[in-house]
Amino acid sequence: MKPTIWFLPSVFVFFAVAIISSLADDLSVLLKLKTSLVNRSVGGSGLDDWDPSASHCNFTGVTCDQGYRVIALNLTRVPLFGSLSAEIASLDHLASLVLAEDNLTGKIPPEISNLTSLRCLNLSNNNLSGRFPPGFGRLSELEVLDVYNNNLTGPLPVELGVLRRLRLLHLGGNYFNGSIPMEYSNILSLEYLALTGDSLSGRIPPELGRLQNLQQLYLGYYNTFQGGIPQEFGNLSRLVRLDMGECNLSGEIPTSLGRLKSLDTLFLQFNNLSGLIPPELSGMTSLKSLDLSNNHLTGGIPESFSALQQLTLFNLFRNQLFGSVPALVAELPALEVLQLWENNFTGELPEDLGKNGRLVLLDLTTNRLTGLIPTGLCTGGRLQKLILLDNFFFGPIPESLGDCKSLTRVRLARNYLNGSIPAGFLSLPNVDMVELSDNYITGSLPSEISPSTNLGWLILSRNGLSGSIPAGIGNLIGLHTLLLDGNRLTGSIPPEITGMKQLSVLNLSHNELSGDIPSSIVLCKSLGTIDLSENNLSGGLPIDLPNLSILNNLNVSHNLLSGQIPSEMNRMSLTLLDLSFNNFSGELPTGGELDFFNQSSFAANPHLCSPRLAACIPIATDAPTGSKQLLSPQKLRLAIGFLVFLVIAVALWLGRACWIRRCRHSQEWKLTPFHRLDFTCRDVLECLKEDMVIGKGGAGTVYRGTMPCGTEVAIKKLPGMGKNNRNDHGFSAEIRTLGRIRHRNIVRLLGCCSNAETNLLVYEYMPNGSLGDFLHGKKGEHLRWEMRYKIAVEAARGLCYLHHDCSPLIVHRDVKSNNILLDSDFEAHVADFGLAKFLRDTGASECMSSVAGSYGYIAPEYAYTLRVDEKSDVYSFGVVLLELITGRKPVGEFGEGVDIVRWVGKMVSSSVEPATVVASLVDSRLSDYPLESVKHMFNVAMRCVEEESSKRPTMREVVHMLNGPASLLII
Repeated sequence: MKPTIWFLPSVFVFFAVAIISSLADDLSVLLKLKTSLVNRSVGGSGLDDWDPSASHCNFTGVTCDQGYRVIALNLTRVPLFGSLSAEIASLDHLASLVLAEDNLTGKIPPEISNLTSLRCLNLSNNNLSGRFPPGFGRLSELEVLDVYNNNLTGPLPVELGVLRRLRLLHLGGNYFNGSIPMEYSNILSLEYLALTGDSLSGRIPPELGRLQNLQQLYLGYYNTFQGGIPQEFGNLSRLVRLDMGECNLSGEIPTSLGRLKSLDTLFLQFNNLSGLIPPELSGMTSLKSLDLSNNHLTGGIPESFSALQQLTLFNLFRNQLFGSVPALVAELPALEVLQLWENNFTGELPEDLGKNGRLVLLDLTTNRLTGLIPTGLCTGGRLQKLILLDNFFFGPIPESLGDCKSLTRVRLARNYLNGSIPAGFLSLPNVDMVELSDNYITGSLPSEISPSTNLGWLILSRNGLSGSIPAGIGNLIGLHTLLLDGNRLTGSIPPEITGMKQLSVLNLSHNELSGDIPSSIVLCKSLGTIDLSENNLSGGLPIDLPNLSILNNLNVSHNLLSGQIPSEMNRMSLTLLDLSFNNFSGELPTGGELDFFNQSSFAANPHLCSPRLAACIPIATDAPTGSKQLLSPQKLRLAIGFLVFLVIAVALWLGRACWIRRCRHSQEWKLTPFHRLDFTCRDVLECLKEDMVIGKGGAGTVYRGTMPCGTEVAIKKLPGMGKNNRNDHGFSAEIRTLGRIRHRNIVRLLGCCSNAETNLLVYEYMPNGSLGDFLHGKKGEHLRWEMRYKIAVEAARGLCYLHHDCSPLIVHRDVKSNNILLDSDFEAHVADFGLAKFLRDTGASECMSSVAGSYGYIAPEYAYTLRVDEKSDVYSFGVVLLELITGRKPVGEFGEGVDIVRWVGKMVSSSVEPATVVASLVDSRLSDYPLESVKHMFNVAMRCVEEESSKRPTMREVVHMLNGPASLLII
């Protein structure tokens, strides 16, 4: 009995020692983790209460079992992504760890694999980097592993395939590369697998079809797989959601997917899938959302889809589908969104479409559909967007749409619709856009128009509308685009039009309007385009028309206008001016913008006088014959020969004198100060060392220097006006102009050191460099949303000053994130280190000989016509706003020939809801942001990057919009 008596205490001591050792190991791992992960904004540990003198089970984010072993570690700022069951959720019952306004950076230490009792590890929504550490195969108890939205690199960890208890695995939103390990098919307990947003390639392992417990599978976005969808995925019988959008899939859609009876979401959009839509997909009887858009699918909609009775979202746009839209689509009882645009559908729409009372969005743009628009589209009063552009619909617009108060957008342009505009159509309370152009609509505009702040676009161009423009149109106080051109409107322009204070585009051309141009039109201060051409207008131009400071396009040609052209028009910044075919008289004002327009802008005004017009050139009819030839040919040749000899002799003498002077003075430096300076050119020259270079570009090199007084400066070295430069191209004038600029958000030019060979521009130094380097570099995660918004507002103020308040006005021509510099407080300052690209001092628009600027920021009209004005800067600034929102560079991330504007436009056009697309575009490094604020900046950005310059706001308007409440624009 003695051996047994001695054995029991020994076993007890052994287990006690093992438990104490394990607890000590857990504590040491957590302390190691603390040293590896830091709060990125303050540079110290973000785990302040992880004190070695305290119990590790009380550490923030740590959960222990009854034996004090760590079973859950939650270091995310966001609750667990996509919990699948009460059991998994119970592992994540902790409050999310909030580290001030920032999250964690650093590397995951390999020692974390010593937490052998760990069941839940959530490190998502941080900024962890490096490769996934080895040793995770030891965590045999692990059920949840979530590292979503970090900066992890390298291949996916293969050893995770041995974790038999793992139910949730989220490795998306990182930079993992290589292929999906086949070993993941061994995790038979897996219920949730997400690998979206990485950089994976190779083929998708068909062995994943063995994961019988899988409920959610996400593989799309930024991954570029080879091949297609494995047939074996049809074996995932418990699958609820399958998202493989935008990951380069090819081939046909497997018919085996029809066996997924539990599937409610199938997203395969933005791929290269081809072939027919399999009728077998009708077997997915639980399906609610089906998106097969942006592929190369052919054929029609299978009749068997009538079995999809729970379908709410049905997207097939941008394919090569044809045939009719079958009646079964109208019979789907839950259908809310139907988007079939950019296909080849023909025939008539089902008469009962919309009568299910659930329809919210219908977009059938660019097909060959014909027949009448169904009358029951707004049954149930939920229809918000009706978009039927570019089809062959005929007949009247259903009167029922005039009572559809849920409508926010109606676009029926380029069809064959006739009849009149339904009563109440322009008074719908929520509508923001009505586009009925290029149809055969007749009748008059509704006489009663209710006040509206929502309606922004009213586009009725090229129809057969008649009668007068009603005075009630002034009630549309939110309208910014009014296009009534190409109709048969009569009467005068109502003075009430000035009630539309936000109006920026007014086109009433090609009508039969008469009377004067209302002088009160100048109260519409936001007008950028006025086109009143091809009417019967009389009287003169409003004397205060030059007060429309942001007017870009003015066309009043082919009217009966008379009188003198206001002399103040020479100070307007116009890019288009047409006063031709009128009865203007008197002398044409000269100077400023007017000198840029050729004679065609003033043609057919017989009484208009100008040195540039034939009518102003006196013609001598009685000059003596001898006066026509003052010199004989012999005398003329002698005079020319003597003159040539004299010019050559003087040139040789001057050349020798200049060479001597240049040799003597080429090294003499001159300092031109623009502020009070405590340094000399010698101090500046001492900073021109290779180890002081902070940037190089096509125009020169930038050095960082410290003056003897302690002032830090940035020095831009540019070629001088020596023998390699024929003249300074206005350089000296531009230097003086910039030196006079005094604005908080424009980088200060302190002075200029120059000699015959070199110019050194001395600027105030910006410690945080450029916005582009900061945003797209390793420090980009530091820029929280509030900081980004502040930078946008400050940069806009700087450009607004250049465009509207600086004297003379300046067009930047190279607005980009790299030319927005950040000081020590992250305050934005607009800079121009490409100084040689400035426009002339007048700030007027100009037709350039070549495109200057940076690829991805150049406005379309600048690239195509070489004509540039301040709206070109607005476009470039809109690109900067998109950079701030998405965290992406303007080019290089979206495929060949695609820039950020086209990429975003494609996303917007394919989105169901604006909030959805904005949320999908936001920089993944922004883990916490106010969505409404992001949407507001996005709306401003999209207005700035309008393809037509006249539709863009001015920088003054941009500042106002960014500082004001959320925009009324709807994406």
